[in-house]
Amino acid sequence: MITSAGVIILSVQGVPIRLMDVDAWTLVFVRGVLSAPGLFVFFLVMERKGWRAQLRAMGLAGVVAAVLFALDNVMFIYSITHTSVANTLLMISLSPLFAALLTRIVLREAVPRRTWLAIGGATVATLVILLGSLVTGDLLGTLAGLVAAIAIGGTLVVLRSRPSLNLVPAVALGAGLAGVVGLPAASPGSADSGDWVMLVLVGLLIVPVAFGLIATGPRYIPAPEVALLLLLQTVLGAFWVWLAVGEAPHGATLVGGLMLILVLAMHSVTTLRTLNAQH
Repeated sequence: MITSAGVIILSVQGVPIRLMDVDAWTLVFVRGVLSAPGLFVFFLVMERKGWRAQLRAMGLAGVVAAVLFALDNVMFIYSITHTSVANTLLMISLSPLFAALLTRIVLREAVPRRTWLAIGGATVATLVILLGSLVTGDLLGTLAGLVAAIAIGGTLVVLRSRPSLNLVPAVALGAGLAGVVGLPAASPGSADSGDWVMLVLVGLLIVPVAFGLIATGPRYIPAPEVALLLLLQTVLGAFWVWLAVGEAPHGATLVGGLMLILVLAMHSVTTLRTLNAQH
């Protein structure tokens, strides 16, 4: 429920992004520098009295999570601006697979067969979504999307490796690092007052709350399951943009979206039944 709530909130960011008229690197910069303190405030609200001890205990895991999260943000933006959106999303849809592989290799944590099956089903559903718009794009852009998918999987695995710690400050640091990377190419002065309203909404509210919740998810469920739920933003994002902006989704998006929701629902039901049987 924590992860799903974060994904639902994150999916809404597509609407203000569609309504603003700024370049990608300005978005990366402003979103990063605004969401970093926003995420830290989220952390303080969650931890209250024990926040100092949590910060001291992060260590290397926090640094690695921050670097991976920054890499994911930068590579995603590079990919989406150097190849088709379809190619980028196709690469991102592989993140549950990388999360599962890294979970097995790094954490030595068994990945249930139901999760492997759900990953396969989610990949097929994503391919259906992209069927109507898949085009050949720039190779470097596509490879950047692949790196972003690996970075997402890696970030979730690192968060999962320290379930006793709240690593949201590491995500905040990663957001700040991404903002610093975007600074040289950013043009904040090009944004008008309406754009700034949307940038503040995304940077100070949507992203901090969404990623704060999503970063909390791996403390309770395996990284591959968090990555699977993250795929919902592809479907929900298209739905919110359709409602708010009137940008109708492709027929393949509707079919693939229903398939993806069905796969995730079946996986959740199966997981709950397994847990109940164990108790």
